Amino acid sequence: MRAHDQMRFGPGVPVPTAATPDWPAAAKRPRPWWRRLVSLLSSLLTLALLVVVGLYLWQRLSPLAIESATVAVPRPAGNRCDVTVDVVATVHTNGKRGVIRYQWFRSDAPPGAILTEQVGRGQRTVLLILKWTFSGVGTTTETATVNIVEPAPIQAGTRVAYRCPRG
Repeated sequence: MRAHDQMRFGPGVPVPTAATPDWPAAAKRPRPWWRRLVSLLSSLLTLALLVVVGLYLWQRLSPLAIESATVAVPRPAGNRCDVTVDVVATVHTNGKRGVIRYQWFRSDAPPGAILTEQVGRGQRTVLLILKWTFSGVGTTTETATVNIVEPAPIQAGTRVAYRCPRG
């Protein structure tokens, strides 16, 4: 028996390696021009699609923001007695969907409850209305202030005049 015909087994016994055949080098053919053009257009289309999706998500996911708020009395009480006056806060937003949390402060009463107003997407102006009832004979000038708590704190106010001459 020859040495290379011996059978070996068990751990630590090396396995003889077989020689690997030499493969001929493949001739590299240049890619046709139309394949390069298709590849370039595909890459540009993918990039454009990613940009569009990114802008869409950025628009949809950015939160509601308050740009400004003003308070006014569109129809003052004048010289009328026992009247309800509308105090209107006009809130300008960035047009995003969200919730405005706010409360009214009146100079003749404790702070009101915190209220909410739903804002729809694309809605840039929101009206918050306080109905204030005056009664009796006399003259007074009070203050109404809207306190927006969310999405960002902001306040705006105005004076409300009431004059009821003697009956």
